[in-house]
Amino acid sequence: MVELADTLALGASAARREGSSPFPGTIQKINKLRISEMRSIIDQNTASRKVLSDSQKVHFPYLIITAGLGIVVRKNVFSPSHFNGWKIFNKNFPSVRNKNVLEIGTGTGVTALFLAKKGAKKVVAVDINPHAVRNAKENVKLNQLKNVEVRRSDIYSRIKKNERFDVIYWNMPFMPMPPDYKHRSVLERGLFDPGYKITKKFLEEGKKFLVQEGKILLGTGDFGDIPCLKKIAKKFHYRVKRIAKEKSVEINPVTFELYELKPQ
Repeated sequence: MVELADTLALGASAARREGSSPFPGTIQKINKLRISEMRSIIDQNTASRKVLSDSQKVHFPYLIITAGLGIVVRKNVFSPSHFNGWKIFNKNFPSVRNKNVLEIGTGTGVTALFLAKKGAKKVVAVDINPHAVRNAKENVKLNQLKNVEVRRSDIYSRIKKNERFDVIYWNMPFMPMPPDYKHRSVLERGLFDPGYKITKKFLEEGKKFLVQEGKILLGTGDFGDIPCLKKIAKKFHYRVKRIAKEKSVEINPVTFELYELKPQ
């Protein structure tokens, strides 16, 4: 978040010269964060970028074993061995036995395959990253699972109009950025959601793909903007309930949280 830090520094400098308040209202507009909170987010963004960069410097491909599944990890795919929120979300995932599930942002397919093995009737796993789509398909074949279908899709763009799901799940990119921030790579879409615009689209359109008693599950973390997430959910008429909360570390300490959203 260097761009935001630089902007604030320039604004303060200008204010000292002119004797006025820098960028009136700016701090309130950026999710009403205090300066100390903004510094924390800047530090966390830097740390997460480092983890993302480091995740692409290892020898590819490599294999991880989890829940009796072999997961091949290839270059240019969001790494399950460097980011560990999925472990907590998988562990706390409600039963999906005999249910149809849609996973947004599947990456290697590590969660989609886990849910398929846990008894889901069918899992549709999508990702906007073509490298992830190929990697997930490879892992479906490797684990000989017949109830997983992988597609390339920008959220719901490749979901058929008549498809309905009991559960829609997304380990969301919960780190806040200014609305005009441009992702530096497709992998950064797994970290940052500028202005929570992707989240707004996800929740606004999600209802039409749910069965009558269906629900959305969202994985997030405490350095995300959870008040903003709840505000968006309220706008689109969802009831929100936290169903899991667990501490972890990704360079910095982080508390991951899993939320259940049901249409009102």
